[in-house]
Amino acid sequence: MNGSAALIYVGSLSTDAEIIRLSQRWSPAVVAIDSPLFLPRGLCCLDEGCSHPCCNDWAGEKRVAERELYRQGIRLYWTTRKSFIKPMIYRSMELRRILEAQNMPVIEVYPHASKVRMFGLPIPKKSTRAGRQWLRQRLEGLVPGLREHERRLGHDELDAVVAAYTAYLRGQGQAEAVGDLQEGVIYVPKTRAGQ
Repeated sequence: MNGSAALIYVGSLSTDAEIIRLSQRWSPAVVAIDSPLFLPRGLCCLDEGCSHPCCNDWAGEKRVAERELYRQGIRLYWTTRKSFIKPMIYRSMELRRILEAQNMPVIEVYPHASKVRMFGLPIPKKSTRAGRQWLRQRLEGLVPGLREHERRLGHDELDAVVAAYTAYLRGQGQAEAVGDLQEGVIYVPKTRAGQ
């Protein structure tokens, strides 16, 4: 997505090296990652068997950002030692570290939260044809160039568009950081689109 929120590239990448190369090629103002980029305060890892003192003293609280979104009625996967997305979390944390070392700003986003903030509830299931059509229709007025890439837009790609659009809104001062800076924030649009 360019600085005018126009969609300029859609593709699928598999490896971290491909993601890093693409980021280097486009030199984005910010990279938005749809995954936790930080652990809950007080944890050194998500290993249930960890014997490090921080894990022994940890009270079991979830991340502040996740608790705040949950209080707003936004469903999510918690970042805990019981999380089934641990490999994705560790991978995203490492990608953030690598990209930031190359002076690329990285933010955490959560497309479902962005959709709720922009369009309200209910939201159709994203993996269904009706869900994809529902989201495409709402994004068309916000993201120029969407129609040119329509054939490539499965539910993962549409979530990536929402993530990029959230990063765009952040640059426009229209997104807010939810959470605690010490354990990472999640950026979400401030209000519903058109309000």
